[in-house]
Amino acid sequence: MAKEQKVALFIDFEYLFFTLANQYGISPRPEELIRIASEYGELKVAKAFADLTSSEELRRAAYLLRTQSIEMVDAASDRTRERAKNYTDFAMLDAIYGTYLDQEDINTFVIVTGDGHFSSVVARLRVRCKKNIVVVGLPHFISRELYQSASEVRELVVEPAATPVNRDDLIAFVTNSIRTHPFVTFNKTVAIYSKVRQVDEVAVRRALASLIDEGVFIQVIEHTPQADVRVLKTPSLAIASI
Repeated sequence: MAKEQKVALFIDFEYLFFTLANQYGISPRPEELIRIASEYGELKVAKAFADLTSSEELRRAAYLLRTQSIEMVDAASDRTRERAKNYTDFAMLDAIYGTYLDQEDINTFVIVTGDGHFSSVVARLRVRCKKNIVVVGLPHFISRELYQSASEVRELVVEPAATPVNRDDLIAFVTNSIRTHPFVTFNKTVAIYSKVRQVDEVAVRRALASLIDEGVFIQVIEHTPQADVRVLKTPSLAIASI
């Protein structure tokens, strides 16, 4: 398409993150979403939506969006009710309609989701508002309604993590960290190891969690003047500190 076309990108980040993590054991690649959206013209709006209070993994993954200049919208659930109500869909729908009303020059809406709840807005923008609506999703995880409602549906190419997690290397890395640093936390370890070894963070998180489940490492609470910190220990070091 001509470069003068204007594009808005909206990402259902909960759908993307949890489907990739649970089905493929990998993290999202926001740069691929930017690349796809930019094929349709000048990218004017780029927003992602998730309830970041629902998952520590999801909250940590949000930094991936900032590296691609994607605005993260935290659609926190209402947890005052007996059953928490998720507002991610509402926030995303509100942003889509708001962009349509406030930025008339946007011709193409790229919506990353597989959720059929978005089929109505997709159909309305395409049929009544004469917009080009591109749905981007994961193979086998896009509702039939979205295929029928969108101008175009694009399936993301899913590639398994290039470098698998070496269990023995991870054990050695964590053990050495525990011996040389006073407060070795789960999240910090995952972040550093994945960066140093160039391994997918979701894969590292799962591998370390498995080692904890197996008793190779344990988590204990350490008291500091600032706050209580949950740290990693080897069972032998934990007993020695008692």
